[in-house]
Amino acid sequence: MRTLVVYYSLTGKTELVAEAIAKVLNADIRKIKEARKRRVPFGFISGGFAAMRKKGCKIKEMNLNLDYHLIFLGTPVWGSKPTPAINAFISKADFKDKKVIIFVTMGAIGDKSAIKIMSDAIELKGGKIINSFAIKTGGIKDEKIFKQGEDIGRQYRNK
Repeated sequence: MRTLVVYYSLTGKTELVAEAIAKVLNADIRKIKEARKRRVPFGFISGGFAAMRKKGCKIKEMNLNLDYHLIFLGTPVWGSKPTPAINAFISKADFKDKKVIIFVTMGAIGDKSAIKIMSDAIELKGGKIINSFAIKTGGIKDEKIFKQGEDIGRQYRNK
């Protein structure tokens, strides 16, 4: 089974989860990069406002080929919404007849709203959401975040 993990990460927490899933599933992995580097904390603030308005941003060119059996798509949650980079990726990618698992990371809350927005956008483009999950990262050590990603990956190892 060919699996792809696509993600955006500003602080590295979502990247930990993405790398753990890819490692366990021996999956291909692609990072979404913004065309203009976002600096913490001001970039996070402006990005949060854009996310709350469900806006996209300019992302660097990347391989949009989603010819995979299963696609994991991950993002941090900003203002209870997916990030502008993920919004931009979803708007560009072809999800027709693709099975997608959404994952989000967040400091505390907002996962349900972000997952719903992403699910609706992917389904409008013909994708099928087969599952979603959220990982709280606020105050959690990187090793534990990575382990949670590995545990999630193991759930899909033989499917």
